[in-house]
Amino acid sequence: MITGYNTDVRHGHRVFHVQTEDKGRSNPKIETLIYVGGEILDNYRSSYAELLAAPPVSESAIQGLMDDQHRAVIRDIKNGKYDPTPPDLMEQEAFNDRPLDQAILEFLQQEGDVDCLELVLDQPLKPAFGSLFRVEVRARLCQSQSPVPGAEVAVKLVSSLKKATSLLSGRTGADGLFVGEVQLPPSQPGQCAVVVSCTSDQGFDELKAAVVA
Repeated sequence: MITGYNTDVRHGHRVFHVQTEDKGRSNPKIETLIYVGGEILDNYRSSYAELLAAPPVSESAIQGLMDDQHRAVIRDIKNGKYDPTPPDLMEQEAFNDRPLDQAILEFLQQEGDVDCLELVLDQPLKPAFGSLFRVEVRARLCQSQSPVPGAEVAVKLVSSLKKATSLLSGRTGADGLFVGEVQLPPSQPGQCAVVVSCTSDQGFDELKAAVVA
């Protein structure tokens, strides 16, 4: 099973939820949905049928296409594609009742002039119950691609039927890399996923992967 992507993106006064998944080789499309307040704001679909015409096709190739599409949509959001406010009012709102440095940062983010943090996977996350789970993520800036050292990383196991459990925590190294391993429990009730989140002065990003039995 190819792991999909789910990311919450805060831009301006709204939080966008971006969800990307593979529809399967019988319907070779990659679909990205953008939600705001639980409602679908927009969607993107791309086909990888041409890959299937030249087998064998690796899961990593499809995962790479998913990753590219997911991050392209996030960049569109951060660059203001879905901003509902006209530019002249946007500047007024950015400087309303907030500390000056915070207002400037928010305004620049809305204008697309600030690099924001993003998490990048060198290998897909593949958590399985009862197995050793390896986390290897890289924090970087989405525009300049520069590494983000010293960013806080937290890894949690979340379930639909019980409270989240902390698995790992730490900080990225000088190269923006965080690596860790943890033994996952043999089982857990409900639908479960591993959530890897990263926080720094440059922003916040997270990755999710469903845990398989």
